[in-house]
Amino acid sequence: RYPPGPKGYQRSDERLREDISERLMEARYVDSSDVTVAVSGAKVVLEGTVPERRMKHAIEDLADACPGVQDIENGIRVRRE
Repeated sequence: RYPPGPKGYQRSDERLREDISERLMEARYVDSSDVTVAVSGAKVVLEGTVPERRMKHAIEDLADACPGVQDIENGIRVRRE
């Protein structure tokens, strides 16, 4: 976890969304091509599908590691082939 920033500082929702999206692009072990990331009031909503269960949790962990995220709703489903 990151230490708190200056009093009253909060990263914008758009900046959080960009940061999380970039982290997902860089994570070679995760297929996030069918995943959407939405942020509202520092709450992240993840939707879409992934091929493996571990990826669902890895994506949530990546989002959670992003400074400024306060809550995550993980609606990602695992595709049944």
